[in-house]
Amino acid sequence: MQLGTFGAILKFASELEEAASNFYDGAAKKASPDLQKTFCDFANASKKNKQMLERTRRMEMQEMILEAITGIDSDNYKVDSTTSTDEKKNIGKAIEIESKTKKFYEDSMEKLGFLPNVKKTLAKLAAEKQERIKRLQSI
Repeated sequence: MQLGTFGAILKFASELEEAASNFYDGAAKKASPDLQKTFCDFANASKKNKQMLERTRRMEMQEMILEAITGIDSDNYKVDSTTSTDEKKNIGKAIEIESKTKKFYEDSMEKLGFLPNVKKTLAKLAAEKQERIKRLQSI
């Protein structure tokens, strides 16, 4: 589905963070103690990210310029948040979730560059996703 408005893009970003949080909460229950802490940390961070995105959406909506946004299709970034009983599969799925979400933030930054505060927020989130990917790859 095409995300053609500022609100639609940030709403979808919130949904991605919620899906990530749900995945990490579920995966933490099935993980070894070391990995459990990582997954719990990621779940909590995703919950905070969702709140930040919703706050950004509310704050920027009033200053939003009605500019058409094209080229962002949610189907390219959808994630599967179901967990497995296999820890390695959950790590692989976590990397996939973080990679797709990072790509979404990077692509959205380009489209929303006319809103500096939003661009800054998305850049911060993309950098966080890159750090998570590195952390997961090192496990």
